[in-house]
Amino acid sequence: MSNGALETRAPKERRRGWYYRLGFPKKRALWGIIFLLPWILGFFLMFLTPMIEMIIYSFNDVGIVATGGVSKEFVKFDNFHQALLVDATFVPSVVETLFEAVLFTPLIIIFSLMCAILLNGKFRGRAVARAIFFIPIIMATGLMMERVTNLSGQMLGEGQGDNVYGAESIARLVMSIGIGKELVQYLLDAVNDIFEIASMSGIQILIFLAALQGISPALYEVAKIEGATPYETFWKVTVVMVSPMILTCTIYTLADLFMRSEIVDLVYTISFRQSHYGLGAAMSCVYILVNVIVIGAAAGLIRKVVFYYD
Repeated sequence: MSNGALETRAPKERRRGWYYRLGFPKKRALWGIIFLLPWILGFFLMFLTPMIEMIIYSFNDVGIVATGGVSKEFVKFDNFHQALLVDATFVPSVVETLFEAVLFTPLIIIFSLMCAILLNGKFRGRAVARAIFFIPIIMATGLMMERVTNLSGQMLGEGQGDNVYGAESIARLVMSIGIGKELVQYLLDAVNDIFEIASMSGIQILIFLAALQGISPALYEVAKIEGATPYETFWKVTVVMVSPMILTCTIYTLADLFMRSEIVDLVYTISFRQSHYGLGAAMSCVYILVNVIVIGAAAGLIRKVVFYYD
């Protein structure tokens, strides 16, 4: 190449922006920050200040001043003592919420993944079927849930609405073949709560569906050439490739279950109806800490088996 061509090319290289001089890892990190930027701005502008005030209120006896504003009297850890050792409903509600999270999260993840696999197949009316499976997000609203519960009660009689599917007979049959009582009870609860599970699985189904569509068909072709059975292909290709989304859906499901807990209504009642703002703030702090610990532990455990395909 002649010197003139080199001299012509050099100014063009210098005129290129800083973005084009970044390597691929830095570009990916930059777009990740841009993707998170709305959440970061929203957190600092709308959530950080209330969270700091909540922590301050939890250590004070807070009251409303008639002329406006609030009064604070420092009471150390009295509010936390009241919440954890004196209040008769808070700790049992936290334990019940944790139990429901452990019970429902695996069921929702499995149900969502199975539905996504079915919807990812090639068949006529696939778009209509996907729209139908998105209905649980609409059905999850409080009014719709109340209407469905009332309708089931009217159809099946008083006290039978919670046992729509007659799972007790199935449980007796399963127990007769020697399966443990604890496992049978777990499956029984899952069957009785199938509508609630479906109502909380809409977003997870969409996430898994997007992940399945992102799997390269070449991986399935290689597995078929190597003689893998459909069962082996499912565990060694499908599950492995969607494992990052399993982590995402687990975190989302836990957060959703914690938000649906009765503790939210309990804290609201204590804070704004009974005017115990300090006690409500202390309960909120404890509950948020429990949420962070549980979600962090679940994310840490699942992350060890997540596979990222580059």
